[in-house]
Amino acid sequence: MPEEPPDVAKARKDLLWGMYADLRLHSRHAETLRSNVVNFMIVIASLLIAAITADRRVMPSDFALCLGVVCVGLLGLGFAASYTELHERNRRRALRLRDALDAEFLTGPEPDIEDLLEESDRSHEASRLYRWSRAVTGSTQRFWFALPVLVLIAGVVLTAVAV
Repeated sequence: MPEEPPDVAKARKDLLWGMYADLRLHSRHAETLRSNVVNFMIVIASLLIAAITADRRVMPSDFALCLGVVCVGLLGLGFAASYTELHERNRRRALRLRDALDAEFLTGPEPDIEDLLEESDRSHEASRLYRWSRAVTGSTQRFWFALPVLVLIAGVVLTAVAV
């Protein structure tokens, strides 16, 4: 690749860095939205379940509320899946831009961004806390799917009892 004038190289670096920062922000925003919606879904489902079980039994008159719990679980699951995909898309785009920044502007003998992050991750992943928490919970993405699935299962069970 021919040598670019310094002002073009700086402009490209600034553009790549700006796009990287913007995509990371979009990725975090998708995570925040997913978290908020799942939390809101749990609150709504809890209120519906409290209304259904207030008389300590599930009756046919609770059928509509039970279907409401099913709908809340389905909507929460759909939203969690959609925003997980959005988060991953933006995260992967940001990683690609980071790799471009590494390749074009951090070519010296010092470690590049990817190397520094991998070194940090190795240290973290070797810790007992990391190994224990991953053994118990697995990926945190599974956690965000598990909550709506539990609400959905509760709604289906309540609906079956109400019928």
